[in-house]
Amino acid sequence: MLFEVRCAGCGALGWCPCARCIAALADPEPAWIAGAQSVALLFSHDDVGREFVHALKYRGERAIARWLGDSLALAHLAARDGPASIDPAAIDTVTWAPTTAAHRRARGFDQAETLARSTARALGVRPAKLLRRVGSAAQSGASRDVRLAGPRFEGRSRAGGCRVLLVDDVVTTGATLRAATAALVGAGAQTVHVAACARRGRDRVPADA
Repeated sequence: MLFEVRCAGCGALGWCPCARCIAALADPEPAWIAGAQSVALLFSHDDVGREFVHALKYRGERAIARWLGDSLALAHLAARDGPASIDPAAIDTVTWAPTTAAHRRARGFDQAETLARSTARALGVRPAKLLRRVGSAAQSGASRDVRLAGPRFEGRSRAGGCRVLLVDDVVTTGATLRAATAALVGAGAQTVHVAACARRGRDRVPADA
């Protein structure tokens, strides 16, 4: 059977995403995540970028998930820096910051896990669940103070000695990725790199907050 492929940004039939929507993506403002060796971001969470994220997050569209995973892999490789003797783009596994159990039940999947698996496939490495979310509080829709406090994660022992790429869909205050990075480092990860699809402007705070 043949299935329609439509652009996640404009709904045009044929490609996901279409060239026009890709060209319309706005560059994100940079984000700094404490403990991360590098941070790669794809686009701003505005207009077309927001539609891309919603297509993944709320509709589970596979075509946009594949494109985002490929793009996160390329963005990570482009974000590398550091001493010439060290290749921070070399990673052992890709992981994600798990969503709440309630969100996973409501959507039927975890969008961050979907992204991580797609990114890992593009990089030719195995994905691994290296984090456990502690508690049930969600970041989406929460107040600025709650967002800044962030969720809590526990790193799994399998993270020990690994060079990890941590993937997520949206960065707002960065609290989720800071907490996830700290948990991975606490579990013994050798290095942690971060890659996220969108940078949201609302509730933005100084990098050292």
